[in-house]
Amino acid sequence: MMGIIVTGHGGFANGMKENVKMLAGNDVEVIAVPFTEGMALEELEADLEKAMDQYAAVPTLVFADLTGGTPYNKAATLSVSRPNIRVFGGSSAAMLMDAAMRNVTGDEVDSLDTLAEEILESGRENMGCFILNVPSVDTMDEEDGI
Repeated sequence: MMGIIVTGHGGFANGMKENVKMLAGNDVEVIAVPFTEGMALEELEADLEKAMDQYAAVPTLVFADLTGGTPYNKAATLSVSRPNIRVFGGSSAAMLMDAAMRNVTGDEVDSLDTLAEEILESGRENMGCFILNVPSVDTMDEEDGI
């Protein structure tokens, strides 16, 4: 088992938590730590510390919305003294689902660094962009008739 924490600006953390619970089931354990408008940095830090302390005995992944954003920076700073934590920035639902499903299926974490690379790869593999490619329509010359 691994700990899963989601943090980010506004409704990101709670939204991602609800997303993974809808897809993987309500039994999935995810701690959401939102950084809301007007929230003091000390409060965010305390909330992240509390969440990390809940998972002190197991490898833990922290999923933040933006690399370099305040929630990411606070989580990264706190992880310096916690060798069992890895912090992701630019997190996606695919990455969070990958981690959650590993808990559901009972996957063991042999190497936290290998797990982190696998989660990153899952995020990369699940990115895409739909581009509508409409074939051009040949126009008939009026001289061709019917």
